[in-house]
Amino acid sequence: MAIGWFIVPFVRRADMLGMPAREPAIFQFAAAIRADGGAVSLTEILGDRAIVKVRASVSTLTTIAAAPTIRRIPLDRLDDPVSSLTVNQRQALRNEVLDAGYTQEEIDATIPDFSVVTLRQVLRFLCRRRLRPRYDSGTDTIVCDGPLQPVLPIEHVDREVE
Repeated sequence: MAIGWFIVPFVRRADMLGMPAREPAIFQFAAAIRADGGAVSLTEILGDRAIVKVRASVSTLTTIAAAPTIRRIPLDRLDDPVSSLTVNQRQALRNEVLDAGYTQEEIDATIPDFSVVTLRQVLRFLCRRRLRPRYDSGTDTIVCDGPLQPVLPIEHVDREVE
């Protein structure tokens, strides 16, 4: 079995009563992960996204990574240095942090240089906050603009999937 870290969006679905709800896009691959005897653990982060750790076959991880809205982080262990990524991969990871809703000032204050940190440090930064989602019936959308909500520590996500 292989390990993969992903940043995934939440997608809209209907709940058991037919009401609008949301779930992490990784759930679209639950059957394939189960068929591999794999596992998934995640924590929701800012930007209507989740950080997900998956244990599954290389084939399943490749299929997940090919989904257009899912981003695979090309490191496997929390203590892997981000410096081992190419300049373009580091920039893509920085862009994911910005796209999630963190400001350049927040990034610069904590991780000014992505080439001298570990994956753990980047994911801990992403796990700083998230906002409570709500359904807006006027626009028929689910928006994340509510009060701050707790985020599971990245170490918890890591321990859940060995």
